[in-house]
Amino acid sequence: MVDVSVHSATPDPSVGDLLAAWLPTQRWYPGAGEVSVEPWLAVTFAGPDEDDADGVSGPLSDGGAVPTAEPHLVLLLVRLTGAALPGGELVAQVPLVLSDVAHTGLGHIGTITTQAGEVAVHDGGANPTGWVTLLHAMGVPGDLDVLTERARVLAGEQSNTSVFLPAVPSPSGTGAMLKILRTVADGPHPDVVVPAALTADGWDGVPRFLGALEVDPDDTEPVHLAILSELVPHAEDGFELACDLASRDESFVGHAGALGRLLAELHERLRRVLPPGPPLDAGRFVAGLRVRAARAVAEAPTELGGRADEIGALLDELERRLAALPAPPPTQHVHGDLHLGQTLYGDGAWKVLDFEGEPQRPVAERTAPDLPLRDVAGMLRSFDYAAAVGGAADPALWRADAAGELLAAYRRAAGLPPGLDEGTAEVALRALVLDKALYEVVYESRHRPHWLPIPLAAVDRALDPSP
Repeated sequence: MVDVSVHSATPDPSVGDLLAAWLPTQRWYPGAGEVSVEPWLAVTFAGPDEDDADGVSGPLSDGGAVPTAEPHLVLLLVRLTGAALPGGELVAQVPLVLSDVAHTGLGHIGTITTQAGEVAVHDGGANPTGWVTLLHAMGVPGDLDVLTERARVLAGEQSNTSVFLPAVPSPSGTGAMLKILRTVADGPHPDVVVPAALTADGWDGVPRFLGALEVDPDDTEPVHLAILSELVPHAEDGFELACDLASRDESFVGHAGALGRLLAELHERLRRVLPPGPPLDAGRFVAGLRVRAARAVAEAPTELGGRADEIGALLDELERRLAALPAPPPTQHVHGDLHLGQTLYGDGAWKVLDFEGEPQRPVAERTAPDLPLRDVAGMLRSFDYAAAVGGAADPALWRADAAGELLAAYRRAAGLPPGLDEGTAEVALRALVLDKALYEVVYESRHRPHWLPIPLAAVDRALDPSP
């Protein structure tokens, strides 16, 4: 049994200097522009042969003891403050493995000199001691060499750190995936709550939830710091699979139909296992779309200025249709950030993952009930990019075939969205696709202007859906 302890963090200045140089180089680091970093809490761990967890934090906390020679994990929670951050403030998790210099290993950040001597500091997300300490804290037994056999950090992860652990025991014997959350929010984490509920309901459309590490700071709600789920065998990233098929000019229609059915099942299960949302406030819903559309037009006036009237007309039509319904449609829990990159295909079946939404947004916003068509729109936008990135011979046709089958399969399985008639559902989906495409236009205009034709074509299709 591992004892987990939480206490104030007061790092040695040398730790602060090291992290100040290292943090901005990490892809998951949310800081941009002028950001101040204030250490907040240190989470430490002690095994059955150690007196307590407070005595191993070394140069990071008020516990203050000299670090042991053997590598050990400390989770440092820091408050980030800056105008560019959502809400002006975030809490980031920085897992650090500390050791003497003789035990320098994977993920080495640097060596600091303290009053007690030299300490090697490692990125705990890239170090086996960090992985195994988290596994033990979540109740997974086993020795380091056994649990980390063939383990590796997944490349390309931007918001968190995910570790592939095929030797970790699991119900199906396939191993486990450890996700270390880099942005920490108060209260239950949606990527714990939703997969846990779906797994408990027996649904196999998500990787099986195996556990999570939760700590309880004295002055705030409990927070989740790491999540463990069962490894999906022989899995391919959904976006990479779609791009590969497009590159060979092979149809995605069969997979699109399977994804449509999966999405319908997901929405039905979410209605069953999580509390219902309130009736849709149509005025507020459309107002949110208007605000985001106006911001996009203002930030990309060359590309969108000439389309502003048509954008307003579509949103006017949606507002009229929603107001004419006999009753407001219900809302429900949805994925919220669904696209092909949030899916896996393995052993002939699709699975949905990553229910956390945008990590830098407040949990209340990320988990707000919504129309299920929000997820449909997100998946449709993925097909455009897969066709273009993959280099399909006829990207428009490849996308149209996949999109048509996804919508048909979803409709066959789910029927009309609850509370919407066919015409209103069609206009609502167009508006939600437009909402995503406008965001993409702004992003591409800033970062990848040669890709602007992809979202601009989607904007035009949403505004004029006629063939």
